[in-house]
Amino acid sequence: MRSVILIIALSTLSIGFSCRSYTNNSKNTEKLKKTTTLCPEDGNCSFKSSPKTSVVFKTDELGIGYVDFLEKEASLLTFEYQRTEVQHTLDGHYMERVYIELPPAPRAISLTNSELQEVNLLFERRCYCKGETGVYPINRGTLKLTPLEDDRFHLELWFTTSEVPHIISKIEETFSLKKP
Repeated sequence: MRSVILIIALSTLSIGFSCRSYTNNSKNTEKLKKTTTLCPEDGNCSFKSSPKTSVVFKTDELGIGYVDFLEKEASLLTFEYQRTEVQHTLDGHYMERVYIELPPAPRAISLTNSELQEVNLLFERRCYCKGETGVYPINRGTLKLTPLEDDRFHLELWFTTSEVPHIISKIEETFSLKKP
């Protein structure tokens, strides 16, 4: 009986510590203040803001979507999930990214379905998955951006796409665009 209780307690602790989020700070990218989205247990997640950056959706000659970045008076939010690669495999890389472009002076926003393109909402999937990789505009879901005190914002996003399978479908973040 004692061993069963110990196993349950250890399992609960390991589950609690295995879900983690962290903030990735890249060059010319402002670190966001608080990450609340739960990341899948088998990977790492990051959420960042790139000031004065815009994302443009393009397609190549084969019809595969990709993004191009431009300097513009906007802030680009990027959420990224990277699955931990299985050791000793050559094609185990898997990554999903969500791009959201905010106007220069963000305000309260509530968008649904095709309105999501007002913030240039894009989903990117990179993996060794023939025919199921690339960048896709998102036209199904909801996005709410709520201004808080001290130049902070709360973002809630739910989305789906029928074009490719995806792991991430919900993002909830509280963040600041203000420099530290």
